[in-house]
Amino acid sequence: MTVADIGEFGLIDRLTAALPADARATTSSVALDIGDDAAIWRPHASRDQVISTDALIESVHFRLDWTSWEDLGHKALAVNLSDLAAMGASPVLAVVTLGLRGDEQVVDLEAMYRGMGALAARHGVVIAGGDIVKSPERRMISVTAIGDVETGRALLRSGARAGDVIGVTGTIGASAAGLRILEQPHNYQTRTTAPKLIAAHLRPEPRIEAGRLLVEHGASAAMDLSDGLAGDLPKILVASGVSAVIEEEALPVIAAARALFSDSWRELALHGGEDYELVFTMARDKFASFRAAAERQGITVTAIGSIVVLDSGEPELHIRHENGHVEALPMGAFDHFG
Repeated sequence: MTVADIGEFGLIDRLTAALPADARATTSSVALDIGDDAAIWRPHASRDQVISTDALIESVHFRLDWTSWEDLGHKALAVNLSDLAAMGASPVLAVVTLGLRGDEQVVDLEAMYRGMGALAARHGVVIAGGDIVKSPERRMISVTAIGDVETGRALLRSGARAGDVIGVTGTIGASAAGLRILEQPHNYQTRTTAPKLIAAHLRPEPRIEAGRLLVEHGASAAMDLSDGLAGDLPKILVASGVSAVIEEEALPVIAAARALFSDSWRELALHGGEDYELVFTMARDKFASFRAAAERQGITVTAIGSIVVLDSGEPELHIRHENGHVEALPMGAFDHFG
C-alpha cells in the first residue's frame, strides 16, 4: 500500500495511530492537536518559550539506502530537540511537515513515526500535527519543536567570558566517523567497532538533561554541535567577543574512532559535525559541581579548553597540540550554499 493508495487524510490517520500514547496530546498544555487547522498550546506562566525548526532533505541530509525509516524519524526529531537542549529548554511539543513523492509505502512512514514517537515519548514531547505536501523528486521532513525555560535563564551564545572553562558533553567525531564508514563500507564495515560509530550518525541523542543541568549550574554560554567543534565554537566566540584555546589531548574522541581513523580522528573531531553534543562555557569554580551532577545522570563531561581575552580586534580560536605547538584554526562553519 502506497501513500497514493490511501491519500493525504488516510495517511494522517495512519501516522497518528503509529504514535505512542505518550506522544499524543493528552496533557492540559496541548488543548487541540492533529486534525484541526492548528494546534492550541497553553504555555506555563513565568516561562520563556523556545522554538526551533530544522528540515532534512533527501540526498542532502539523509540517504534511504543506508538510513531506515525508523532511524530517519528519530533523527528528524532529535536534531530539533538538540537545539532546545542547547538553550536549556524542556521540550513540550513538535509539529511535522512531510514532503512525499506519493510512491512511499505506508508501512515505511508508520515506521518513521514510530521512531519519532518513541523519542518524543521519552522526553515528554507531544507530536501536535503538521502538514503533508507532494514533493515530486526529493523527500523532505521538517520538524518544528517548541519548549520552555525559566524566564530570562535560556542559555545563549553571547555570555562567554575570559577565564571560563570550555566543556563538551559526551564524545565528538563519532558521527562523522560513522558517516565515513557508510560512504566507504568496503573499507570499514567489517570492523567490530563500526556499528557503534554508525549508530552515532543515524541515531543521535539530544542532551536535554545536560541542558537543564547547565541552566541550574549557571553556564555562561552554550550551543549544540551540528557543524563540528571548529565550526560551532567560533559562533560562541563571535557572539561573546572573546577568543579561545582548546587542548588537543583533551578532545573526547572515543577509542573506536581513534583506532579506525588513526590519521584523521582530529579532523573528524574538529570538523566532522552532527555530533549533537553540547559545547558550553562556565566559570571555572562552577565546573566541578556541574560535572559531578552530570555524571550522576550518566552524562560524561570533559573540559577541553579556556576562554581568553582578545589579542586582536577579532575573536580567534587556537588549538594546543599534544607536542605543545599552538595553531590558529579557521573561523568558519558549514554553509549549505558555501
